[in-house]
Amino acid sequence: MLYIHGGNKEQIELSRHLFNFCCNGLFPKNNLPTIDLTIHKVDGALAWTDYEGDGKFFIEIEESLNKRQFIITMCHEMIHVCQFLAEVEVSELSAYHFEEKLAEQFYHEELERHGSLLDLNED
Repeated sequence: MLYIHGGNKEQIELSRHLFNFCCNGLFPKNNLPTIDLTIHKVDGALAWTDYEGDGKFFIEIEESLNKRQFIITMCHEMIHVCQFLAEVEVSELSAYHFEEKLAEQFYHEELERHGSLLDLNED
């Protein structure tokens, strides 16, 4: 389940697509997270994730990110969610390593499904 607070219409739609994509690719069907996502001004970071237990997470993402940065950042945070749920070390290095790969997979899947829905070079 995804709850979204803040953000513009495009960011909200993009967040829903990213959440569904990540749930299908990163998590077992019986272990899906519940995420409270807030899109607003984040001081000192692009985003952060806080695990509250029982599969519930709070994620904050910087509202001023362009579409490409938003996708990559959301993928990065979803990798952290996956790490928490798998009970493995929460690693920035690992999240940075996989964020672009996951973002590219998302882009190609969405492009195939929706045509030109996403232009990663668009600001």
